[in-house]
Amino acid sequence: GEPAPPILGVVPDRPYLGCPALADVESTFGTVLLSGSDHRYRHYDVGSNVQGRSIGMSMITTDLAAFLRTMQRQDGDSRTIFICHVTRDDVILGFLAEYRRKTRRGIPFQSALVICTGCDDGGGNKSDIELSPEVCDMIRDAGPAGPPVLRAPGYSPADAAKHIRTMTPKFNANDERRVTKATEHYEPFIDFDLLIDRTTYASDIAA
Repeated sequence: GEPAPPILGVVPDRPYLGCPALADVESTFGTVLLSGSDHRYRHYDVGSNVQGRSIGMSMITTDLAAFLRTMQRQDGDSRTIFICHVTRDDVILGFLAEYRRKTRRGIPFQSALVICTGCDDGGGNKSDIELSPEVCDMIRDAGPAGPPVLRAPGYSPADAAKHIRTMTPKFNANDERRVTKATEHYEPFIDFDLLIDRTTYASDIAA
C-alpha cells in the first residue's frame, strides 16, 4: 500500500485558543459593539463544566438587586458575558452603572453584555423588540473604551447563550494576542522545516 504520510507534529489542546473573542460574538449575531469596541479581541471562557453550568457566561433572570450583587462580587480579573432581554432596561442600566462605579474606584471591569431582542409568543410566532433610543444613546455614550455591549437581533437569551457556547472561534490576524499564543503553543510541537519542505515539494510537482 501507500506509505504513511510523515507526522509533522502532535499538538496538545490549549483551551484558551477555543475561547471566543467579542469579535466572534459580533460575527455570530451579525452585529457590532454599541460600546467597548476597544475590547473587541478580549476573550471569554464560555465552556460548560461537568454540571453543565456556564463558565464566564450568565443569563440574567433575576431582579436588579441580585444582578448587582453578582457583579459587585466580581474582582478585577473576572470576565463574564452577561445575557439579558431587551425589555430589561433595569439590568442594562445597572450594568452601565456598575462599570462607572468600578471605574471611579480604579477597579478593572472586563465583563460584557449581550442584549437579546428576539421574542416568541409561545405559539411559534417570533418578533423583534427594538432597543429604546434613550437606552441606546446611554450605551453609545460610554464610547469605544467603555464596557462592551452588543445586540443579538432576533435571538432570545436562551438561544443566544446556546450559540455563544457552541460557536467555533475564528482565527483573526488582527487578534494579536490569540495569534501570539497560538504561535507559542504550536511551534514546539510541529516540524516546520519538514512542513515547508513538503509544501515546496508539492508545489514543484503541481508546476
